[in-house]
Amino acid sequence: MVDVPAVMVGTAFLADVRPHHRRRVLKQAIGQLPDELKARVMALGRLEGEYEVDSILGVNSNSVVIEVGGDEGELHVGLFTEAARINHSCRPNAYYRFSPRRLTMEVVAYHAIEAGEEIVMSYVPLDTARSERRQFLKETWGFDCTCSLCHGSELDITNSETWRRRMTDLRGSVLHARREGYFQDAINISKDWLHFSELEMVPPLLAEYHDTLAELYRLKGDLINATRYGRMALDGWVRLGSVEDDQLEKARVFLKDLS
Repeated sequence: MVDVPAVMVGTAFLADVRPHHRRRVLKQAIGQLPDELKARVMALGRLEGEYEVDSILGVNSNSVVIEVGGDEGELHVGLFTEAARINHSCRPNAYYRFSPRRLTMEVVAYHAIEAGEEIVMSYVPLDTARSERRQFLKETWGFDCTCSLCHGSELDITNSETWRRRMTDLRGSVLHARREGYFQDAINISKDWLHFSELEMVPPLLAEYHDTLAELYRLKGDLINATRYGRMALDGWVRLGSVEDDQLEKARVFLKDLS
């Protein structure tokens, strides 16, 4: 699923401009949208509040980073009317990827989604502890999470917390092993990380995972496996059909450099 922003605004504007001026400008911006798009914006859910613009943008926007003039990037807030309708779950079946070059939001499935099954994403990082994420959801979006994980058995909740902590630790270990030049260790740990992510039903986009393994094998000097995983990554990017083709081109260049 691909969505484009109805509104995109820099956080510097939100922070520096006086609230009443900010609201006036944003209200004018929404008012100038095409009628169909404006109707989708106004139909979005909102928190109860005195100011309509704030109540709509506050709970429906995504924070994204856009590179400006070759710098590291500036934080922006984007309102994507289709992605904004996707509800939260602590055990999501999809996540989003933002393309700063094309200003598009892609929603990508973690795994196969059945016909009629609701598409859900996590509004908080997956490695956030259960108590912290529930408090954050309540304070930020005003709801008590009733997802299948939060209402699951104690064993399910305990296993999820354990697996997510393990995933976080393993991700750090991969980076450390690579930095220290222990490439085979990094490869082994990456495979362990994939195992726990599959247990938690939030596996990585396989093209990205295969990219990582291809590069680790290249650094190790194992060009056979580097080529093998490089081809798997390229096939994965082709199948994804993303509007963002940078990673696809990088996979092609990677294989060309190996030959």
